[in-house]
Order: sequence, then C-alpha cells, then structure tokens
Amino acid sequence: MLQKSFLFGGVFTIGIGLIGIWALSDRGDKSGAAELENGEDETLAGSSNYGGKDRRTVDRALGTGVGKRKMSRNEIIEVGKNLRWELNPLRRRAALGRLLEGMNKENAMLVRDQVVHFSPESNEFQDFHFAWGAMSGVEAVEIGADTKEKDMAATMMGWASLDPVGALSWYDSLEEDRRNCSDVTFGMLKGLASSDLAFATDFAVRKLEAEDQRAGEMLGLVKDKMLEVETLPRAAAWALELPEGKVRNDTLRDVTGEFVKREPKEAANWAAGLDGEEGVEIKKLVAAKWAQEDPAGCLEWAQRLPDGPGKNASIGEVVLEWTGQDPDAVYEFLNGMSDTSERDAAVEAFSSRISGDDPHSAIAWADEIQDSEARRTATIRAGRALMRQNAEEGRQWLQRSG
Repeated sequence: MLQKSFLFGGVFTIGIGLIGIWALSDRGDKSGAAELENGEDETLAGSSNYGGKDRRTVDRALGTGVGKRKMSRNEIIEVGKNLRWELNPLRRRAALGRLLEGMNKENAMLVRDQVVHFSPESNEFQDFHFAWGAMSGVEAVEIGADTKEKDMAATMMGWASLDPVGALSWYDSLEEDRRNCSDVTFGMLKGLASSDLAFATDFAVRKLEAEDQRAGEMLGLVKDKMLEVETLPRAAAWALELPEGKVRNDTLRDVTGEFVKREPKEAANWAAGLDGEEGVEIKKLVAAKWAQEDPAGCLEWAQRLPDGPGKNASIGEVVLEWTGQDPDAVYEFLNGMSDTSERDAAVEAFSSRISGDDPHSAIAWADEIQDSEARRTATIRAGRALMRQNAEEGRQWLQRSG
C-alpha cells in the first residue's frame, strides 16, 4: 500500500468545507440539505448509467448535530476524559455525541485527540472520522494522510457520503497509482453507497471495466447496501443491468438467492419473466432454493411455466430437492406424469438423487427417459455410482449393458 504522505503529496482545492459545515448544522438540515440534494440529483441523473427514476438515494449524514454548540478547550478535554474511561457503551456514545456537537473546523484536531486512542475499528474512531470528513471534506482527508493512524477510509467515507460529486471529482484528479490506495478507494465507495447507489454502482463498474481486481468486492459492497435499502425486485433489476461477466453472474446469483429467501413467490414471478439462457439459470436457482422450504408450492409454479428448457430445468430442480425430503411422494408424482420432456427432466433428477443410495433403481429409472442423450447421461451417472458401491457388480452390469 502506498505511503499516506505519497498519496496526498499535492494540494487539492475542493471548496466543500463550508457546505459540509452548513449541511451538518441545524440550518443545513432545513435549507442547505435540500439545496445540496437538488444540485446532486441533477448532476447524477445526467451522468449515471443507472440513473433516472430507478435511482435510489440513501439518506445522507445530515442532521447529526455536528458543530451545533460551542465548547471550550477545557470542556472538550474534560468530555474526552469521560469518553476514554467510560465503560457503559450508551454513556460513551453520549460523550462522543457531545464532542461532535462541539466540533468545528478550528477545534477538530483537538476533538480527534480525544478519540485517537480507540481502535481504528471501534465505533468511536470510525464515527468521529466519518463526521470530520463530512464536515471538512478534502481538508480532513489531507490531514489524515499525514497521521499514523488508519483513518483515511472513514474520513473519505464521510466526505463522499455528503458530497459525492465533489469527492469523486477530487478522487479522479489523483494520479492513477495514487487512486489504487485501498483505504481511499473503499472509503470513497462506501461513502457513495451511503449517499447514492447509482453513483456507487457507476464507480464500481468503472473499476470493473478497468479490470481492477477489487471490482468484485466493490460491487459486493454495493449489492449489500442495495439489499439493505431497496425493494428486492429493484435490487434484482439492478443486478441484471450490470455488465456481462463473472462478477455480474455472481452478483445476480447472490441477489436472486436473497430474493427467494425473503419473498419466494415474488422471486418466482420475477424469474418467470426472464428469457434466454440466463432466464433458465435463474429459474433453476429459484426452484432449487424455494423447493428446500416448499417443494409442493414450487412445483406448482414450475408446472405453470411456459413449455421449454426453463420449465423442464425448474421441475428437475424441484424433484432433486423434493426427493431428499419425501422420495415416496416423488415416486407417485413421476408415475402420474405422461411421457414428455418435463417427465424426462424430472426422472433424470430423481435418478441422479437416488443413485448414491440405490444405483440399481437409478439405472432402472434412467432407462425410462425418452431423450436419448439425457438417458445416456443419467445411465452413465448411475452406473458409476454402482461401480463405486460394488466394483464387481458394476463390471457385470457394464458387460450386460454393452
């Protein structure tokens, strides 16, 4: 990782300090926040590929009370002592709140002295630096570059959460090697994700398109925030819009899995409307997960799907899971089906599921599959299971089957 002094060797002038103070004060709550929101919305709507009416803006870090009262140096030090030695987490939080209420640009370093002894992972350390970054922006980030503590990520996050446009403009002005600092990059991303998910997505996608190896982790952070604050259908639609590739597939799989876990019927209805190979894969995933909890309900949904690979694959996934729960019920279901591609998929899944425990029955079921290629695949799978269970019996079967 780059040294902090090297990362911020130059001086960058982004005039957001006064905006940050104003927005974090009571006055900013009432008027400055609305003005800042409107200005950013216009900018982001024009620049984001994920913009428009589907954009989701997360509530900014406004109204925190930072700087709303005056505190003397002695008072800050006294409250800092209470903060340091207080064991009760609620009273410790209240003490930190008092310090933040009295913090301004002039005394921020003194306030920092009261929390710097905490672990960088502690709430006190993180919350202070977030508030400082939101209040002072680039000034706080540049000061953090010269401190020995691991504070840049939280400070950058605070700035980007309140002023995403200004923070990102500053970030983009850095030389490429300086932008590779993980603390600043992930602080920027988390701040954007706390402010505007469309903006955060654009930031992560830019890293993905630049083949940044951290892009998958970045989109994972945006995905987690999306699932936290968005409706599941909109989170799924967001995942579908990501650029093609492994990162998109992994993200879409995760979002789909969470969708099914929380709202299986709505997830199934969403998956039913997806076409192509991707639609088939999503339907399979929905069926596999939903069938774990409600195989009967999932089977009813799968049977209503339009004829085709998606329907067949979904029925197969249901049978695969259902067999592990109630093989007798699946046996009756299969015997009641007519000879169709749907039955082939169901029988192949059933044969696969029982092959480990009963390879002879698995072979017999595989022989009922109408499609020659699917029948061959299922038979080979069951035959291998028989060989593993009893090598001699497996060889005899192989000789008989040719």
